[in-house]
Amino acid sequence: MRVTLEKLPGVESAVVRLNDGRAIIQLKPGNTLTMATIRQSVERNGFTPREAVVQALVDIATKGSALQVRVSRTNDTYAVAAASQTDPVLQQLKERTGQRVVIDGTIQAAKESLGTPVMQVRGVKPSEREP
Repeated sequence: MRVTLEKLPGVESAVVRLNDGRAIIQLKPGNTLTMATIRQSVERNGFTPREAVVQALVDIATKGSALQVRVSRTNDTYAVAAASQTDPVLQQLKERTGQRVVIDGTIQAAKESLGTPVMQVRGVKPSEREP
């Protein structure tokens, strides 16, 4: 599994812990690897992808009244899930709409759905990377 993940374009390193059911993947800066490609690789190896804990450079936007994040370079878009409307992270995202930031979040395991996938954002910090 590790070798397969490391062969994906944009992967710097991969550590697979079969006993824990986890893979830790470090991506190269500027990569264009999508979550769908990673999950497909995991499935092709006979495993079931679970939630993904991510740190990503994103652009914050709105669609109607809902917040969304678009991952830089991949254009993967996620609806933002919040614990509540008063969640401080949600407020930080609203204040930075239209900006590029680094977020820490969790993407739930993919389910058959026609809707926008959801990311629970746990942290937001200014981007110090490329525009």
